Amino acid sequence: MTDMNGAGTLAKQEKSRAHRWHARVVTMASLAVCAVSMSCASRVRAPGDWFDAPNVVEPITLDGDFGDWYGITPLLQQRDASPIVAVSAVDSPHYLYLSLSFRDSVNLQAMPGTLHLLFRTGAAGGAGHAVYGVNDVDFAVDFSRLDKVQAGPRGAGMAVRVATEQGLGEFRSPYDLDVAALPSWEADRFEVRIARAPRGWLGHTEHIVHITPVFVTTDSVVHRSPTMPYRLRTVTSTAPRPRIDTIFAPSPGALRVAQWNVSEGSFRKPEMHARLLAAVMPDVVMLDEVYEQVTADSLRRFFDLPALRALGPWQFVLGGSGGRQRTVVAARRRAVRPVESMAAMRYIDGSLDSLRRITPPAGHRLIDIEEAAQISSVGAWVDVHGTETMFVPLDLQSGGYAGSVHDNLRVLQVEAIRRYIRAEIAQRGDFPLVVGGDFNAVGSFRSVRSLIPEPTEHPSLRLAQVLRLAEQSMVTWQSVEAAQFSPGQLDLTLFRGFNQNGGFVFTTEDLSDRLLAKLRMTRETSASVSDHLIVVTDLVR
Repeated sequence: MTDMNGAGTLAKQEKSRAHRWHARVVTMASLAVCAVSMSCASRVRAPGDWFDAPNVVEPITLDGDFGDWYGITPLLQQRDASPIVAVSAVDSPHYLYLSLSFRDSVNLQAMPGTLHLLFRTGAAGGAGHAVYGVNDVDFAVDFSRLDKVQAGPRGAGMAVRVATEQGLGEFRSPYDLDVAALPSWEADRFEVRIARAPRGWLGHTEHIVHITPVFVTTDSVVHRSPTMPYRLRTVTSTAPRPRIDTIFAPSPGALRVAQWNVSEGSFRKPEMHARLLAAVMPDVVMLDEVYEQVTADSLRRFFDLPALRALGPWQFVLGGSGGRQRTVVAARRRAVRPVESMAAMRYIDGSLDSLRRITPPAGHRLIDIEEAAQISSVGAWVDVHGTETMFVPLDLQSGGYAGSVHDNLRVLQVEAIRRYIRAEIAQRGDFPLVVGGDFNAVGSFRSVRSLIPEPTEHPSLRLAQVLRLAEQSMVTWQSVEAAQFSPGQLDLTLFRGFNQNGGFVFTTEDLSDRLLAKLRMTRETSASVSDHLIVVTDLVR
């Protein structure tokens, strides 16, 4: 592993330590958030009243933290050479949840091989077929599918596949069964959620599901684990999913921060972006992936659109670096000014040259693009109750896996941002800070962790804990059109100098018909505007 200003492949022990440390951060932050009551103008919301949706409380929160798996006896534990070492399961009327533990840290959607979870249920539309020596298989969920590979070679994404006489059939979208897994970054344990209702594949009358993990390497070596029978404890629900009827304003004195990847292409016609942002009633907005040609005049027109103008007057700061994707900080009824040293943010001198020396030639073009674009981030001072607070939106490099050139670029980008912040601290002394954006942490967790140091290191930021309004998940990105990859947690907000007293992940998919009509939107509005959801965090001093 290289030093913090270089880039290289993480050692296995470093990967494992990063995952364990992240789990500790999530657990501590979850406890802190749940210990704070949430309030609005009309009523106080107790910790158990976190969600407005009338949904059945799920046994598992899809957040990459494993505290809610405590006491669940594993279906499988094995000590042989198999990559997968333990599997646990629990169900609700809506989902089957799995906990998958691996021998080594992996990127679940970018492994050097594929993990097939073979299901025998008697409910996938056929009598079942033999697959990898397992009889009567109905369908499989593939993690790290190999029909489309990336460098390594490694798989890319997830798929659902029905068993046929010839084996597993065509690669189908993981959205067919609402398959999602967290964490999105490299780890040695994952939570997986599979919907029971869409096609009835997990809602049959026998209530017994047989699951067989089969790992196949890229050179066709097969590791088959024992078949696990699992008895479903609940009856499948076919009722329509619950919807949210009200979006509560922040509690008195709280600062509502909305962070959003606006999707470069669609933001060129931003009328619906304005409506979506206005719906969550933000005080401060942090935007990333704003297209390169945007100007101060075009942004002024955007914040003057009726939906946002109704909230009050806006001021903003536009980033000057990032190539074709820029960042913005905007605030209403508050003074805003740029952090002069962070108006256009650059990589640490020599860091890209160091990365180029250890990167195969195929990755050099990506580094050249970054050298021209520099870092998609900006710093802005916002007046929060008389205290100047720094807001830093960012948009990190997308794609790749742990140790790839993409992942190493993410680390270099965050290290540069961190250096800018520390320089301001050295000059001004301590100040409140909010950092948020599209971290694209589909490789290692290292880029995030370098912003959230060990608790003894200064400055220390905390990771905001926000769930979708109508489901218990931290998913912030989804795209049925880009169906090769399942939903993930790509967008994060971090803060210090505040406490969190609320927040949510917003998408029109979760809203009731009545609320959609009131907002003049449809259930598909969010998906048509951006594949990223709006991350809302309420903060108090």
